[in-house]
Amino acid sequence: MYTYYMPEMITKHEDLLGTLIHDVAHLLRCDIDSRVKRYNLTRVKWLALGIIEHRPNITQRDLAIELELGSASVGRLVDRLESRGFISRKPAPNDRRANCLSLKPEASKLLQELRNIASEMKNNALQGLSADEVKAVNSGLLKIKQNLKGLLTTVIFSVSAFSQDIIIRLGEASSTGTMTII
Repeated sequence: MYTYYMPEMITKHEDLLGTLIHDVAHLLRCDIDSRVKRYNLTRVKWLALGIIEHRPNITQRDLAIELELGSASVGRLVDRLESRGFISRKPAPNDRRANCLSLKPEASKLLQELRNIASEMKNNALQGLSADEVKAVNSGLLKIKQNLKGLLTTVIFSVSAFSQDIIIRLGEASSTGTMTII
């Protein structure tokens, strides 16, 4: 094992939280990818189908928000799912520009098979953990996620406020004919 001279959170030691989270996520992604390959699916397609199943008539825009992807990417994803016969699109009743998505029977059958795969993956991944340990891991990871989302929001807000301050200062500079670089 190599030792990297970086801040503690991103060094490559198996006992560090960031490394463990990354490694577990990577291993899960690899496991999912290998299992859904025979269905000619990706993780994102599987996730999209699951979201559409749980939220019938979801709009493409809302699907993009749920998947945390851009509208163009989701548009292409929806095109592929529709061409495979998994979903149908119909105009939203309140907005002619929006499409509502719903599953077709073929996708429902596929999702039932995938639920079995998901259950098997979960059992494999959690093998040897007690119910209390699983609960503690879930609880801890949810708290970490909330903390990081809060920090991200704070950072984005701070950068936005900083950008506005720069714009205001540049506006002042152009009106006075002088410019201060901060």
